[in-house]
Amino acid sequence: MSDIPRSLSSSSAVEELGREFFAALDARDPRRLRATLANHATFRALPHAEVVRPADEIVAYFGTVVSSYPTARWEVTDVIADAERAAVQFTVREYAANLGRELISEQIAIFRSAESRIVSIVGYYDSTEFRRLFWEEGGPA
Repeated sequence: MSDIPRSLSSSSAVEELGREFFAALDARDPRRLRATLANHATFRALPHAEVVRPADEIVAYFGTVVSSYPTARWEVTDVIADAERAAVQFTVREYAANLGRELISEQIAIFRSAESRIVSIVGYYDSTEFRRLFWEEGGPA
């Protein structure tokens, strides 16, 4: 029997799911991304935004995202987790040749899990800042 408290092992599991989700996204690996999601998972890019579901639609959505930003990199920078939830802070970086510099956006996503799979993701980011950096200044890739 493990000496690790149950809540710690659970928070480690949801933390790892959040980290694996972004690692799969960064690797552009749809099978790996799909493996993190429960069949009935939901995703919202922002609170109160349209819900994307089920899991296969979420994978398709992120396929469009990575296609739109072919050289972008996703990196988890911090995670705060409890038994079934994790706040995952991450950065999106993409080099903009037309500007001669890297575009960087810091964002947060809230993950909820059940039975070792992600059941809900809600993104929180400054959409005005992201639009300005990645669409107006950097332009779509």
